[in-house]
Amino acid sequence: MSDHNSILLLLILLSIGCNTKDHNAPHARPNIILIMADDLGYGGLSCYGNTVLQTPHIDSLSAHGLRFTDFHSNGSVCSPTRAALLTGKYQQRVGMEGVIYVRGPTRQVGLNPDETTIADVLKNTGYATGIMGKWHLGYDTAFNPLNFGFDEFRGYLSGNIDFHSHYDNAGIYDWWHNRDTVVEPGYVTDLITKHSIEFISKHRSEPFFLYIPHEAPHVPFQGRTDTAYRYPNREFTYHGPVVDKDRAYIDMVEAMDDGVGAIMQHLRRLQLEEHTLVIFISDNGAEPFGHNGPLNGAKISLFEGGHRVPAIAYWKGQIDPQVTDATAMTMDWMPTFLRLAQVPDMTDLMLDGTDLKEILLRQSSLPSRHLYWRYRKQKVCRKDQFKLLITDQDTLLFDLQSDLAEQNNAAVDHPEKVRDLSLALNEWEQSFSKIEQKTR
Repeated sequence: MSDHNSILLLLILLSIGCNTKDHNAPHARPNIILIMADDLGYGGLSCYGNTVLQTPHIDSLSAHGLRFTDFHSNGSVCSPTRAALLTGKYQQRVGMEGVIYVRGPTRQVGLNPDETTIADVLKNTGYATGIMGKWHLGYDTAFNPLNFGFDEFRGYLSGNIDFHSHYDNAGIYDWWHNRDTVVEPGYVTDLITKHSIEFISKHRSEPFFLYIPHEAPHVPFQGRTDTAYRYPNREFTYHGPVVDKDRAYIDMVEAMDDGVGAIMQHLRRLQLEEHTLVIFISDNGAEPFGHNGPLNGAKISLFEGGHRVPAIAYWKGQIDPQVTDATAMTMDWMPTFLRLAQVPDMTDLMLDGTDLKEILLRQSSLPSRHLYWRYRKQKVCRKDQFKLLITDQDTLLFDLQSDLAEQNNAAVDHPEKVRDLSLALNEWEQSFSKIEQKTR
């Protein structure tokens, strides 16, 4: 972390240290658990209309909490969204616009250690911080989660691993405890749940931030009863050998839902439910094989199916059961969490995200704002219901209020919207044009 950020965090710590409120009071600094599914589309849960999958525990969070219908991942792929989540900024601004692959030159790339993360700030304000699951923000030791404010890391560094053998797509063993690989038999989803529960127990008497980025339902398609197939010095396919992928996909999502249920039961057992904010989101839309509901497009695409995702906020006694159509993004969680943790001044962090506290606790509306996406040869600017999507072949304008499936190009009917959104998009791109990826 840079000297500037170190000084900033010291000032925050001193300010929080002067706060005499009881940390265990419901309105005081809550525990924060953020659960992120991997490649779970907008239609991937029962509470979002899926009639094939059964997700009763996540559905319960939705029924008793706040469900978003217009929530978006910052990226339509893994690494960019995770960078935006942890920094509260557009991923382009922190040099993480693309995916970090296990093979090739991007293996040397990672999140810039000079960036201040959610975990950095919360740790320096008295929170215990943990990540249990997928990192995907750098393989080198310089990019280890412990260098970004986390006290404990259990999980894997790469984009995906065999759910049983824990080897990545290059045949490299990838299951870690802090800075070392460890041999630990078990199904990845269940191991993530196990270590999440252990972390909660360990830090039950202090405020904690627990980030749970699941692998499910990302490939390979493997349920609990399927066998391992990735090992070193062996050829294997990316998606795995399972023939009945529908069955495996359902098993993967339902195992994750079981884990959510176990975590919630543990919070109740420790009498922490009323003191804990629980967020459930996905890192991007589903692959074409998955469930994106009524949306056009899928993972990688910047049509809605690539980035409109499930999002649920639950906090017993604080968040009323409700559905909101407020438009929000992954990067909004950092300012929201810091506000709830009573961080007094976030100005110097220069966050792009917007604080959602008033939406969560009072169902207030958000001010109108421009939102942006860019990946490969696609870029988007959205304001209110109008979305401009520019590709290397087309300029498309959609009125999402009347055309959620993005079937009708309204560019000819609204040339002024195309002009205004194009100008805003160009100005946004200019704001980070010289930022480069960080290598080891």
